[in-house]
This record gives sequence, structure tokens and C-alpha cells, in this order.
Amino acid sequence: MFERFYRADSSRNSETGGHGIGLSVVKAIANAHKGKAACYSNDENSITFKITL
Repeated sequence: MFERFYRADSSRNSETGGHGIGLSVVKAIANAHKGKAACYSNDENSITFKITL
């Protein structure tokens, strides 16, 4: 989930759904501070993100 997203389909672009780099930036910042970024879900309706520095 924290890896950069690349669109294989050229018909999709940032106008219809983001750039796909947000969580990879979060991970890079956490790593730069010797921390971690993680996510988990206890059900099908939510995701919890945890950043530890």
C-alpha cells in the first residue's frame, strides 16, 4: 500500500483519481526519521494508519 502507484492505462490520469504518491511520501518521511508507517483493518469498512517516529 505504501509503494508508488503507476497507471498502466493511459486513459486514466490525475484528473480522475489522484497521483498515487501520497502514501509513498508518508513512508519516505517516516523512514527518514527512522520511523515506520503502517496500516491495518479490523473490518471491511475502515483502515487505520499508524505512523511511528
